[in-house]
Amino acid sequence: MKLTDDQLDALGELFNIGVGKGADNLNQMLDCQIQIRVPHLEVLPLNELKEQTQKFAPKNVSTISLQFEGSISGNTMLAFPPQSAQKLVAALTGEEPGSPELDSVTVDTLSEVGNIIVNSVMGSITNFFKQRLDYSVPNYAEDTVHNLISSHVKDSNCSIIMAKAQFSIENLEIQGEIILVFSVGSLEVLIEAIEAFGNSLEED
Repeated sequence: MKLTDDQLDALGELFNIGVGKGADNLNQMLDCQIQIRVPHLEVLPLNELKEQTQKFAPKNVSTISLQFEGSISGNTMLAFPPQSAQKLVAALTGEEPGSPELDSVTVDTLSEVGNIIVNSVMGSITNFFKQRLDYSVPNYAEDTVHNLISSHVKDSNCSIIMAKAQFSIENLEIQGEIILVFSVGSLEVLIEAIEAFGNSLEED
């Protein structure tokens, strides 16, 4: 599905509201100053996925994902290349990069961070959409982005949103990727809701 610049901007705003809320929750929970923003997102067909994900991370990534079902359905995940994952966990836990102690807390820390961010993004979408969605339990996995997404794709005509997530922790910049895989027709439903909201503002 090809989106206009205005539609992409509206989606970007929803993502930024979500990651902003997620950052607030992390700040309160971890007592450290974290800022997260989504400077860029794009909508991809499945046949362009492998090329784009190779640019982000050609090897295995650490991901936290969950499935959602309702008026819209699909899968959403937060992905980090290995080096970014280690930097993030080290910054949040105070452990030294490469230490055995860091390895032992990596999965739990990334799962906690991913759970908060992914749920915050989906919460932003559902609050705007005013529809209830059912969620699976978040799942941690390591594999290539292409393999992980492909395992959730049930139809080659699905729509995929890839949104860069920039984490700032003190002077440290960490790059991740928020990926939404929408089942056939779900992205169109969301865009229709965005368009209807924009039209109502113009009428007011």
